[in-house]
Amino acid sequence: MTQGTRSRITARPLLHKGVLVTALIALGLFCTSAAQAEIFKWKDESGRLHFAQDLNHVPSRYRAQAKSGVVDTKKGPAIQRYQPAAAPSPSKRSAGSASSNQGGSGKVHKIRVERAGSTMRVNVRLNDSVTAPFYVDTGASDVVMPEWVAKELGLDLEGARTAYYGTANGTIQQTLVTLDSVQLGGARAENVPASISTSMNTGLLGLSFFNHFRYRVDPGSGTITLQSNGMAESGKIRGGRSKTQWQSQFASLGLRRKAIEEQLDSINPNWSRRKKELQAMIDEVDRQYAVLEDEADEARVPMQWRD
Repeated sequence: MTQGTRSRITARPLLHKGVLVTALIALGLFCTSAAQAEIFKWKDESGRLHFAQDLNHVPSRYRAQAKSGVVDTKKGPAIQRYQPAAAPSPSKRSAGSASSNQGGSGKVHKIRVERAGSTMRVNVRLNDSVTAPFYVDTGASDVVMPEWVAKELGLDLEGARTAYYGTANGTIQQTLVTLDSVQLGGARAENVPASISTSMNTGLLGLSFFNHFRYRVDPGSGTITLQSNGMAESGKIRGGRSKTQWQSQFASLGLRRKAIEEQLDSINPNWSRRKKELQAMIDEVDRQYAVLEDEADEARVPMQWRD
């Protein structure tokens, strides 16, 4: 398979009405209203921060909060949470500059960002061939790529995995891909996990990219500073994911299979057609589990990361 087309995706739907799906990863996804330039944000009862580009897509009980623009960012996941860095005193400036580079294993990259309210937008180069706009979102486990970008890249869409994500509008299913490279300014990461969204025009630059770097966001100067952290080289992240993230990938498929099995056990034994549908869904989960095992093998993921 040529460079730029090694990504693995399946568009086959697995979620059937009545099947319980446990979403292990939550993302605040943007809707596709190109006419709306304003970003609305709100926090739910669980402390999870959400975004939308259309006020009609904000649940009614949160619209007053979204319209006011006042959100308590001291609680909940660190999604788009920015705090300006305190300027070092003259006597400590030199020492501070030296210590900021300690433990780094590469060049320091400073990238200017475009501010959109409390969000930060950047242009990202994918697979050395397509440049597209992304919002910085260190609360997203993976890079989330709009469908139009995947088409521009000409990705191989056959036979890989899907995942479920919790959004403000419910649980959605997205296809998964491994990008050959993701580059922000001069900072480059390879073999980066991503998902494809059919409802977004602008992507999310998540942890599967930032896992490779020491990073600092400075909204005052409108810059992001990135420096390679050497974790990929040391094996602390494999295939763009940490131990916890790999475990989450395996666990989510296990939970998906268990949910289908429970429904299969509870239905009327005479419903042969429905039993065949559920068995086919179990077979598809098993196929995706085998694909995940292949991905883990290729990334040299230890067995204890798969439990």
